[in-house]
Amino acid sequence: MAARIAPTVTTSLFAPRGFALAGVSEVPTADGPRRVLVLKMAAASLRDYRLRTRDGNGGEYGLAAASLELRGDVTLYLTRFSGCIEGLLCVTFSPEGLPAPPVIPPFVFMTGVSAEQALVTSDEIVTDGLRLEAS
Repeated sequence: MAARIAPTVTTSLFAPRGFALAGVSEVPTADGPRRVLVLKMAAASLRDYRLRTRDGNGGEYGLAAASLELRGDVTLYLTRFSGCIEGLLCVTFSPEGLPAPPVIPPFVFMTGVSAEQALVTSDEIVTDGLRLEAS
């Protein structure tokens, strides 16, 4: 089950590897189903990774890492996804707005990424310098 309010993820570089497919689906939450973009890939590298809660109950909590590697059968479920493709063309994707491309070439990377992450599944997650943050 996905979080009631999707946390915000930011990263300076998002580099998927392997064949990546995109589409729109629904994930269950305590408030009912939520429409999400679905990105599937073999692996992904993220630099300057930050995840922040957005539950509105006062303080925020989050995770931060210098790098984060998702490996093996990676699926990202996102309510919003924005960044600059190859550092040049900045776009925002959502289930209701601009449709996700059906295929993401394996050589494409994005910079300045911000996403509302409903759920992530991966066979393995490897981090460098993982830490818990509170504000």
